Amino acid sequence: MSTVTPTPDPSLVAELRAAVTGDVVTPTDASYDDVRTLWNGRVDRYPAFVVRVASTADAAAAVRFARDHDLRLAVRGGGHHVTGSALVDGGLVVDLSSLTAVELDAERRTVRVGAGCRVSDVLAVTQEHGLAVVCGSAAHNGVAGSTLGGAIGWLRRAHGLGVDSLRSAEVVTVDGEVLTASTDENADLFWGLRGAGANFGVVTSFEFDCVPVGPEVAVAQVAYPAPDAASVERLLRDYRAYAADAPDEVTSMAVVTSVPPLPFVPPEFHGAPIVMYYAVYAGDPEAGEAALRPLREMGDPAMDVSDRMPFLALHEVANELFPTGNRYSWHSLYATAASDDLLARLAAHGTARPGPESSLTLWHLGGAVRDVAADATAYAHRDAAFLVSVEAGWRDPADDEAHLAWAESAWSDLRDADATLSAFYPGFPGFVEGEARGRMAYGDNYDRLAELKAVYDPENLLDSNLNVLPAR
Repeated sequence: MSTVTPTPDPSLVAELRAAVTGDVVTPTDASYDDVRTLWNGRVDRYPAFVVRVASTADAAAAVRFARDHDLRLAVRGGGHHVTGSALVDGGLVVDLSSLTAVELDAERRTVRVGAGCRVSDVLAVTQEHGLAVVCGSAAHNGVAGSTLGGAIGWLRRAHGLGVDSLRSAEVVTVDGEVLTASTDENADLFWGLRGAGANFGVVTSFEFDCVPVGPEVAVAQVAYPAPDAASVERLLRDYRAYAADAPDEVTSMAVVTSVPPLPFVPPEFHGAPIVMYYAVYAGDPEAGEAALRPLREMGDPAMDVSDRMPFLALHEVANELFPTGNRYSWHSLYATAASDDLLARLAAHGTARPGPESSLTLWHLGGAVRDVAADATAYAHRDAAFLVSVEAGWRDPADDEAHLAWAESAWSDLRDADATLSAFYPGFPGFVEGEARGRMAYGDNYDRLAELKAVYDPENLLDSNLNVLPAR
């Protein structure tokens, strides 16, 4: 039980419990520490109230209560938060994790998804019909948080971002109103939700177009020994050459990391430095095996578990690599190209990683992501060819300083590399604060977002996010 947050006034607790049908959890309740636990074990925050909503009406009542009592407000969906924005010390959390309904219309190829769903919840339903939503790349990603930031997933080059497949959303505004946002209703709000959505309301459900993928896809998962910076750089150059000619059906990434302690990996190989290529083909598995084969022929692999596999199982790999409860600090930058300078810096920082669970990743973008105009959605950085991410991961709090210092040093240095942009993906923010943080995330769309924020949240009640300040 927390002693950090004082027990709320019992009369306020009673008032809030009378206003909602879902559970209200406070620091005196036995379940308090469970409901304030997120995927990132480094996040340790103590809200005064957690409202585990049972409906959209509950979410509206919780938002009105926070407004009326001048409480800081945070919103929790799937709980997969690198930054911990789902929790706020001393305030109120609208916990949407119980809203997990998935309603598939296989004939129309659309699906309505509750805001508490994780990627695995949705794909488990759609894949029974050979359909998929464009979503985050890990099974335990929350659909809400991922989508509202853009949703860079395993179908990005073939089918774009998650926001590109979004048809509509049900939104609770800071006034407690319930709106539908789509291209036909509240179109300005719908534009903002697609990339900066946490700033404008509490989204309680999403409607997506589905795409035909799976249930079995061709996947490359191949690792090459990388004991020094020179070998890392060579393997990244080989990957760059492959990505340059890869068809849009191929979505891939190259990861500078260490052999993970997975059950099928002999213990003597655990922790060995490698460059890992991951890729999936969004189409016929036989054609996919041919398209992915060059990734398996870059040398003598240390490990090759490439195969046909269920599309859902591909997402579950990340659950093993990035388990709940570990400590994380993730950051990113976009790049117009994988320049020689960028690859050299990635190699240098990759060999300086402070532990085997930290990594650097080069995500191939382009394809269908680039086919959408930069101002068509709030997600602005359509022209980037790659995303570079710095992923510090560790278990022992005593190692915090070393991993955080490495992550900041690597990110700051990569920001100076040729071809990298002064911009980052909202899901993996950079080491900047204040308004500069929002401007880096949303680029040329920031000023329009600020005007929209002034309409839908002029007092900035929704500030526990990658924040946009209301235009004055």
